[in-house]
Amino acid sequence: MTGLAQAIAALKRPGAVVLYPTATVYGLGGRASDDASAARIAALKGRAGGSLIVLVGEVPAGLSSDARVLAEALWPGPTTLIVEDLPGVCDAARGPSGTVALRWSAHPVCQSLVQAVGPITSTSANRHGEPPWVRVRPGLEVDAVVDAGRLADADPSTLVHVAERRILRRGATAERVEALLAALPDRR
Repeated sequence: MTGLAQAIAALKRPGAVVLYPTATVYGLGGRASDDASAARIAALKGRAGGSLIVLVGEVPAGLSSDARVLAEALWPGPTTLIVEDLPGVCDAARGPSGTVALRWSAHPVCQSLVQAVGPITSTSANRHGEPPWVRVRPGLEVDAVVDAGRLADADPSTLVHVAERRILRRGATAERVEALLAALPDRR
């Protein structure tokens, strides 16, 4: 693997975007608090901004009790939680209603980047509508590249809207998530 130190150094600069491996595909990311970085990612992807995943290195304070239960049971691992709010995340990385998609990845590169610079954004490196990248491809204008070679095939993360207590995308942890959602206390 090459480029980890360069990616960490780049992420410390405003507006930086790096290409790095995740547990499933190559991703694009910048600091989660950086609107300029999120705007560059949207341009690279060829889509409107918003709705980036935010990678964290711990269960953040201030989560709802439902989100905390799910996070503590499922992280680090392939589950993304859509939560109502999280301080420190730029507006350009939020979903249309201000929600934040959170994941604590078990991938060592993701963990190293988050440990070095704090929460970072993540989205697949492919342009919108194209297949995800399982290897680095030339031509993407980013500030640093972490190349880990061809990535192994893996199931996507399970995507959960916490407030709605609903799975939006079934992935690697879907059955476990369903069991945890069913066990949450009734809110009536």
